Formats: sequence, C-alpha cells, structure tokens
Amino acid sequence: MATNIVQSLMKHDLFHIIHVIHLPPIDIPTNTNTGTKLAMLMRELIPHICHEISTMTSPKPTILITDLFGSLVMPIAEKFNMSKLVFFTSNAWNVALTLHTPTLDEVVEGEYTDQKECIQIPGCNPISPCDLFTPLLDRNDQLYHEYLQICEQIRKVDGIFVNTFHELEAKTIVALRSGNISKVTVYPIGPLIREAKKQSCEDENRDYVIDWLDKQEEESVIYVSLGSGYTMSHEQVKDMALGLELSGKKFVWSLTSPSTKAGDDHYLMAGENAESNGVAISQASVSSFPDEFYKIQSKGLVVMDWAPQLEILKHSSTGGFLSHCGWNSILESVSCGVPIVAWPLFADQMMNAEIITKEIGIGVRLNVTQSTNVVGSEEIAKTICKIMDKEDIEGCAMRKRVKELKHIAEKAWSQDGPSFCEMTNAFVRISQTHGV
Repeated sequence: MATNIVQSLMKHDLFHIIHVIHLPPIDIPTNTNTGTKLAMLMRELIPHICHEISTMTSPKPTILITDLFGSLVMPIAEKFNMSKLVFFTSNAWNVALTLHTPTLDEVVEGEYTDQKECIQIPGCNPISPCDLFTPLLDRNDQLYHEYLQICEQIRKVDGIFVNTFHELEAKTIVALRSGNISKVTVYPIGPLIREAKKQSCEDENRDYVIDWLDKQEEESVIYVSLGSGYTMSHEQVKDMALGLELSGKKFVWSLTSPSTKAGDDHYLMAGENAESNGVAISQASVSSFPDEFYKIQSKGLVVMDWAPQLEILKHSSTGGFLSHCGWNSILESVSCGVPIVAWPLFADQMMNAEIITKEIGIGVRLNVTQSTNVVGSEEIAKTICKIMDKEDIEGCAMRKRVKELKHIAEKAWSQDGPSFCEMTNAFVRISQTHGV
C-alpha cells in the first residue's frame, strides 16, 4: 500500500490536490535576526493553524510535517492526534547536532566557541567550534534559546526526513540509527532538488548563458556563486576578480551589486526586490563595482542576481563550482558530478563545507580570514586550479569521486532505490504505529 502511494506521488503532478491556506500576517519586531523572527512567527501562528485544522472535515489531516523552525508548532499535532514529522533541508550531520544540542547544553560550560576541543557527537565526526551552526555561536543570544526549544521539540517527533543519501553521509546516518544520539527514526530521502527551469519567453538570460557555455571546451568553466542571500563587499569582489584572472579559467559568475560591507541581509529573502531581474552584466548597472571587476569581462560571463544554476552545473563545459556551500547547492553539484571550491559564509555552510572536503572528498575549502571573511586572490586561483587541472592528482581524485556520487544519486529515487525505499518505509512505519 505504502509503495503504491509513493509511486503515485512520483508519477503525478500534485499541485491540483494541494490546498494552500493563507495565514494572517504577524507583527514581528524588525530589530531581530532572521532565525529569531522565524521562531517568534511560528509561535504566534499556532492558534491560527489550530483553527484552520479544526475546520477541516474530509479528509482530516493525519500527519504534520514541518521544517526546522516550523517544529515549534508540533504541539498542534498532539492536540489533533497527528503523526509528527520534520523535514531537514540540510544534512544528516546537522540533524545529529540538533538532536544532541540539549545534551551539549547540559554538559558544556561556557560558550561553545571558546572550547579548546572539538564538539563531540556520538558516532559522528567532531565539529570545530568555529564551524558550528549559527544559533550555537552565542549562548546569551535569544536565537540560541529559540533553537534549544526547537531541538527539544524535534527530539519528540515520530520521524525525521533528511535531504541526503546514505553514500553521502554513511557514518553519520549509521550513528543516527544507533540509538546513541536519539531514538527518533531518521529517513535519508535525498537528493531532492528542483528540476532545471523549463525555458519560457521570459528566460532570455538563460539563453544568453547557455549559448555562451555551448562555445566553451568541456569542463573548462568555473561557475561562481555565493548564493542569492549574500552580498559581497567591494574587497571580496576585487579579490574574486583577481583570483579568476590568475586562475586562467573561463568563468560564469553570478552575483549582486557589492556593498561597502559584506552581509547576509537577504538570507531567506532571495529574489525579493531584485532590480536587475537576472540580466547579463552588460544590461545592468555596474557603477558600484571595483576596477578589477571590469578587467576580466572578456574572460568570462557575469550574471546579475539570478543565474540558471542547475542548467549551468549540468552543462558539459562546467568543470568546477565555487560555492557558499548551501546544502541545496551542494546536492545540485553532486547530482551533476561537479567538484566544489568551498567558501562557506554563515548558517550551516561551514559544516557543509567540512562534509564535502573532509568526509567525501569532492572539494577544497578556501583559507578564509576569519575577521573579514576575505580570501586572497592567489588562494582563490590556486584552489580553482586544484579541482580543475587535469594534472593535479588530488583534483583528479575529487572529480572521479563526485562523478561516482552522481551515478549513485541518479539511482536513489529510481524504483526500489534507497531513497524510494526510505520514504516507503516511513509510510509503513507511521501507518502501523499510528493507524494512519
């Protein structure tokens, strides 16, 4: 029965059966960080969600699935006798950290970032204090206490879906299923990534990029993107431009206009108020860019704000990805068989970078100046060449490994593939345990 349900979900367009409920806007103080705002928002929405669920007649909802911050509404599931599931869009290592954080809160004295030893999680690779998920960086901040409540809620759920697959994080998945971290069942159901956007009359920028890539040699282009939620500083743009020039590689660079100070102000708001609407650099304002930026125009392609990332990574001309290491970007790169130059910036990105460089060996992490988050141009050039040059032995091993993972990822959601089976097992377990 559960297998038939999963097969049906895979074959059909579900949008005609999805009922979207619009909840009322909630007033949240503007002088708080994004994570704290999300936590406050979730709590304020509980009575509204309860009301909507109480008015549903046929069929009555039987399962509540939330994301990380949405887990704060889990008491609703208990009120309506629903099964409780969380979907982690990040990696299994972050799941392990989340489940273990209440224990760390009890046993670790002082700030985690002041610890001389790495943070230990049973059965998992240790975490360097400076690489911890952002909410753990300041135990006096409200965000830490909000995150701690989230962790406590997640420890009570019936199951956790995580967007990864066994071969990507085998050691961590084994640890999560050992019972030494938590008794919650974890289901690796990745890689779940969006399909490449289908071409439409509004996608002239997509044509511009793909046509340019079609003219380049195989695996000769480095794709550069630090995510749509991050704004580079002038100094970062200058060093990136010099680094690309020194590498001698062709490039596609997706970025927003720089500012005097780098920041993640647009995190979780990507796409809002995008003035240039994803146009090529020749059509957008470039008055705020440093001089070094203009000198490299003939050697590559710069795209403002938005680029067809998955199509770029899938293209045969693309041989490397300089990335901020958002988990979705990593999964896209793995699914396309492209090695990564890691420049993690915030949130879970430092942990993500450690996974790809230390655990699975498909990338190199840049040496970043902690105080300014700046990477020197020579470091950028050297690292790009390492993952792309055919003569580099370590780079060859990375390219071979990521191509192996690409083939494994392709089979994950095939009939009877591991992720397909994990999803099926989740439905079976829930139906047997809770009578769904």
